[in-house]
Amino acid sequence: MSFDEIIVPEAFLKTRPNPVKTEEVVEFVKRTGHLDKPLTIEKGSKVLKDGYRRYIVAKNVKMDKVPVVYEYQK
Repeated sequence: MSFDEIIVPEAFLKTRPNPVKTEEVVEFVKRTGHLDKPLTIEKGSKVLKDGYRRYIVAKNVKMDKVPVVYEYQK
């Protein structure tokens, strides 16, 4: 999925992920070329539900697309 399609909730934008853990993810991406886990996106709305740290890392290392799994609204 392209970054432009993902909607990041205000609650995530107000937080700052742990820099040590974020750096671990950056190193993993640099070493392997991909994220360790996909982002969780709400199917209809394309709102990010889980994976904000991975989202930030992927954006910082300028990945074009990110792997996602869809969560369906109940």
